[in-house]
Amino acid sequence: MTAVSPARTKLMTTLFVAQVCGSTGQSIVLAVGSILAASITGTNTWSGLPVAVGALGTALASWPLSRLMARSGRRPGLALGYGIASTSNLLARYAAADVSPGAQRGRAMGLIVWGSTLGSMIGPNLMGPALRLGALMGVESTASAFLVSVAGYALGALLIQVFLRPDPLAIARETQDVTAPGAARATARGLGAILADVRVQIALATLTVSQFVMISTTSTSPLYLHDQGHNVQIIGVAVSLHLAGMYVTSPLAGWLCDRFGRLLIIGVGATILILAVMLAGFAPGSDHVLVILGLFLNGVGWNMAFVAGSALLTDALSPNERASVQGLADLFMGLMGALGSATGGMILGIWGFAILNAVGAILVLGPLAVTLLRRPMLAREG
Repeated sequence: MTAVSPARTKLMTTLFVAQVCGSTGQSIVLAVGSILAASITGTNTWSGLPVAVGALGTALASWPLSRLMARSGRRPGLALGYGIASTSNLLARYAAADVSPGAQRGRAMGLIVWGSTLGSMIGPNLMGPALRLGALMGVESTASAFLVSVAGYALGALLIQVFLRPDPLAIARETQDVTAPGAARATARGLGAILADVRVQIALATLTVSQFVMISTTSTSPLYLHDQGHNVQIIGVAVSLHLAGMYVTSPLAGWLCDRFGRLLIIGVGATILILAVMLAGFAPGSDHVLVILGLFLNGVGWNMAFVAGSALLTDALSPNERASVQGLADLFMGLMGALGSATGGMILGIWGFAILNAVGAILVLGPLAVTLLRRPMLAREG
């Protein structure tokens, strides 16, 4: 990989900065989406709809964009993806893995995901300036916050198009790390053979279930805090800390899964996620500190499962298999996120926040149990 090293630094920097820009735009939807939906519809039942629609758009775009990447490389797919909500915010982690050897993939993916930390903190704090700019432009106050999203996504796309050269996927195909644990064959397998790989099965279960639980329990949390009488400042802190939890531990999660293995960190992430939803769901609604702590840990648990699951999936695939299968994984993950947001709003409106979080905890037990049961077998095969 020595010949790739100078280019790798440039590519990783480009991916990181673009990630910051894109996540700045994405954070606005999470900050105001549920409140705006409840205000428009007059009911909490549809409060998860904005995040659900965004997640659905991201999911549906993942597969065709990944097919485009398989044919033409990461750059055109990622640049176009920043015009379709947060699609490239997710797919960029795979581009980082393309230019990294197997023993460093977790850290590389974690670093790019960590870029979203800055964006998640920056975005909600730009709502005030966006409101003032929107007033000058004659934009309704309810829509002004989304000016931040437009600017963030546009800048991310521009950076990718100009600076993501040479293409990461081309580098991966030219410098296949066949000595990495779990490296796949150069010839692409059929989809059935890939899905029969137990590593792929565990990775897909981890990514989809953790996404469903995280989105369903947090997309409606601003509305829950609002209904409990907490002001906009507290809600803003809750959103920022949850988003920070989702991304700030990414370098640590990446290092841990490189050092101790993907499966162990998937188990750790699932355990933290279970504890988080139980804390947030059963803490008194008036105690915003405990609720916010639960939301922060929710993000941390999701992050560890997300980084380790993504690394496990990449380990199981050859460069010729990666783009399409990774896109399929993000399609499934996005669909589960959209379903989770819509379902979360309905459960919140009918049964309340505690039941919503209890359901989330039960669902996470599945991937946790599978990981614990499959780990000895995979260790023997390795």
